[in-house]
Amino acid sequence: YMMAFKDSFNKWEPIGGYGWEKTWRPLEDDNFRLGLGFTAGVTARDNWNYIPIPVLLPLASIGYGPATFQMTYIPGSYNNGNVYFAWMRFQF
Repeated sequence: YMMAFKDSFNKWEPIGGYGWEKTWRPLEDDNFRLGLGFTAGVTARDNWNYIPIPVLLPLASIGYGPATFQMTYIPGSYNNGNVYFAWMRFQF
């Protein structure tokens, strides 16, 4: 995957990598699913002069049909990091 988002300083931050999830279908409706996995990739931040930074983060999702709500947690220290990051994914 590849995407870009605005960070907490309102600067663009690109990220690209690979996401893997194990999915479960806990209901009789096979369209509903839950997922847990990880994402491994590379990002670059404005305040670090856009030096490539490797990332390895947990990944979770809930989906129905072609739509999936995915999320990750970016750990940090006190007043630095600890970010919940989420996005929508549509499969065609």
